Amino acid sequence: MSNQKKRIVKIEPLKQMVNVDSKLAWKILEDAIREIYNQNVSDLSFEELYRNAYYMILQRFGDKLYSGLVTTLTKHIREVSELIEAAQGDLFLEVLKRKWEDHNKALEMIQGILMYMDRTFIPSTHRTPVYQLGLNLWRDNIIHSSQIQTRLLKTLLDLVQRDEQVKLYLGEE
Repeated sequence: MSNQKKRIVKIEPLKQMVNVDSKLAWKILEDAIREIYNQNVSDLSFEELYRNAYYMILQRFGDKLYSGLVTTLTKHIREVSELIEAAQGDLFLEVLKRKWEDHNKALEMIQGILMYMDRTFIPSTHRTPVYQLGLNLWRDNIIHSSQIQTRLLKTLLDLVQRDEQVKLYLGEE
C-alpha cells in the first residue's frame, strides 16, 4: 500500500435554498401521477419527481401537495369505478382484480416519489400516509360504491353457490 492519504469526499448541504415554482412543481407531479396510473413510466425521472416534492415540502407547500394528491387520486379512482361498473358478466371480477393490482403498483411508485412528505409533513400534520390514503380512497370510492358493492356481493355469492352445486354434482359432500 502506498502512503497516500485516502481522499474523503464530503457532500455539503445546499447553502442556498433553491426556489421552485410550486405551481410548476405540482403540475409536473400531477402529470407524473397520471402517467403512473396509465402505466407509462418509461419517460419519468423519479429522481426529478422526488426532488420536486422535496422542494415543495421545504418551501412550505405541503398542504398544496397533499390536497393535490387527494384530488388527483380521487379523480382517477372515480374513473376506475366507472370502468368497473361498466364491466359485464364474468368480466366484472377480472376488471376489479386487475384495476386493484394496477392501483397498488401505482401507489407504490407514488409513495416512493412522495417519501419525503411521508417522513416529514405527514407526521407533523397528523394526516394519512400516501399509501394508506390510496387504500382508503379505493375503499371509499370503489368498495363502498353501492353499485359495485351490490354486484360484488352478488357475484361472490353466485360463485359460492356454483361451487356448492359442483361439489354436490361430483358427490364431494
